[in-house]
Amino acid sequence: MEYDPPINNDSDEDIAMPDDMPDEYYQGIRKEGRIRRIVVDKQACIGAMSCTVVAPLAFQMDEEDIAYVPEGHDATDEETLLLGAQSCPVLAIHLYDKDGNKVFPEE
Repeated sequence: MEYDPPINNDSDEDIAMPDDMPDEYYQGIRKEGRIRRIVVDKQACIGAMSCTVVAPLAFQMDEEDIAYVPEGHDATDEETLLLGAQSCPVLAIHLYDKDGNKVFPEE
């Protein structure tokens, strides 16, 4: 049986789509705060799991050891979310604001 992480059903019509979205990704949409879109680049993720240790409500691992953003991720405060993204050794987690501007990693 193939594992399929839950689909985030949050609407993102009010949140701009970034220009630099990866080809394959998991994402989560937040309704409040500065960070509004959480994106995990599936091709870049190496399964280090540091994000799941730092922010376990915001990141979990699929059966291929790729991080994804589960339902309930919005219970994580923005500081913890940022720390989880920063803990990724290959910067596979990207955070965006409502206008589609990258919050992390800074370019």
